Amino acid sequence: MPKWRTIRIRQELVTVAKRTLEKGRYDSLSDFVSEAIRLRLEELKQSREKIAEKRPEYPVIRERLLYTSNHMWAMVTPEGNVRVGFSDYAQERFKGVASIQTNPIGYEVKKGAPLGVVETWMFMFDLLSPVSGKIVEINKALLHEPFIINKDPHEMVWIAEIKPNNLITLEEELRDLMRLPQYEMWVSELGRPRILSL
Repeated sequence: MPKWRTIRIRQELVTVAKRTLEKGRYDSLSDFVSEAIRLRLEELKQSREKIAEKRPEYPVIRERLLYTSNHMWAMVTPEGNVRVGFSDYAQERFKGVASIQTNPIGYEVKKGAPLGVVETWMFMFDLLSPVSGKIVEINKALLHEPFIINKDPHEMVWIAEIKPNNLITLEEELRDLMRLPQYEMWVSELGRPRILSL
């Protein structure tokens, strides 16, 4: 079955190419293919530039982030929710992110429990939630184009937003997290990444 589909697509392309050549727009099939590739690459470049131009609703200041020992960061938004993401340290070591999957909006997550999974070309690992609460928003751009996490894990690549169950629990959970200087010191002492929770 897959072979039949491949042949059919090839036949459709040849038919389109012949019609285009007959109209005289291109001198040869090679010109047609080169132009098609150039247009597709330009389209991909523009879509990536649009993603790069987008900025978060809440500018992320690294000094405001709190970190877990599983290399996740948390930031309280003006609404009192908590945006979570993947630390710069982690993304540098895990190039080639192939997919990021999260639990759905409305899912109740506990601190230290998986809120999603990251798959690289080599392995998969859980994204452990830094706080307890309900997932209220998911970064859809990241789900569709997970490679952008390797460009800027802080500015636009938050993974999910969690609404805490109550403020007292949130304060206690945030106290357990590391501020940037603590996290950087802790990371500098690591011989190798200890992110996995398989």
